[in-house]
Amino acid sequence: MIYVDRRSICSWWGKYVFGFYVVMLFVSGIVVIGVALVASGLHPGRRVVNGLIGTAFLGYGIYLAVFFHSGEYRIFLWVFILPISLLADAVRTAEAPAPRQPAARRPGIPRRRPAPAPAPRRSAATRERMAAAKSAELEALRAKHAAKSDEFDDRGPSTPA
Repeated sequence: MIYVDRRSICSWWGKYVFGFYVVMLFVSGIVVIGVALVASGLHPGRRVVNGLIGTAFLGYGIYLAVFFHSGEYRIFLWVFILPISLLADAVRTAEAPAPRQPAARRPGIPRRRPAPAPAPRRSAATRERMAAAKSAELEALRAKHAAKSDEFDDRGPSTPA
């Protein structure tokens, strides 16, 4: 927050800064109120807070433009930052279109099951890696079972000859 005494600003620069600030207050207030009204994806509490902040910006801009003639006024840096951040937040949280609701089921009519989604197409390299992994698993299982069968072979045949 910057405090500025309008009486001490005599140059043309000070007059234009004051005018620019008032215009930015109007624009920021309108943008923030617009976001609060339009962004249906935001939580209702956030929409109310955005509306109150936008109303405060707009009200302070009207006060400075209409009723303020001389003295000290405050330049809030949030006037320049907040509309951009609220617009970005509203775009980020915007809802995707709601999925279509299925029609109400009528009694006596069986429900059709949706067709299964097709399997994703795999490249030749992926198929080769998958086949190599399966064959490695198979070899590991064969080696494990061969070791176990060797244990049982030491005792001799289980059936009399």
